[in-house]
Amino acid sequence: MKYTAAALLAVALLVSDASAFRLETLPDVRADTVSDEDIAAHEAARAEASKTKKNPQATLLASVKTDLEQISKDLSFGISFSQSKRNDHARELCTKVANSIQDYTSTLLATTESGPEETLTEQNAANIASVLFYDVQLQDSMKGLGMPENGELVLAMNRMKSLQKLYLFEQKGGENYLG
Repeated sequence: MKYTAAALLAVALLVSDASAFRLETLPDVRADTVSDEDIAAHEAARAEASKTKKNPQATLLASVKTDLEQISKDLSFGISFSQSKRNDHARELCTKVANSIQDYTSTLLATTESGPEETLTEQNAANIASVLFYDVQLQDSMKGLGMPENGELVLAMNRMKSLQKLYLFEQKGGENYLG
């Protein structure tokens, strides 16, 4: 009997405690439907984001690529006295490409340094990567042709590498770029 009374008392306490708790949810204060203005604003933002802007340096990069391909073709016959006409043409193209790259570098540096925080766009970063890639090919061709090292071009490429690092540091997680 003693245990029965204790069990009944425990059940009574549990029932009374359970009835004391009442679970209620907060009311939903959101609008039932999305407004037409919200839909229009969202669609306008998507339309703007989907527009692709043309790269203003596309013609320069295409010209450099074409010139480097021609240099490669000129060099494919070898470097010898019998190929002097092709070699001279390749040297002229190397000089032209080097000047184009240096002009682009100077312009980009001036634009970047004139900004308030020296920021770069994603497009600038892509162009820098292309220019650095083309410079490797150009330097290799110039060496193959026996041309002297272009100190101004080397300096311009070092500046491009610095700008590329600046861009990487500006990105989310960029503070961990170097490890």
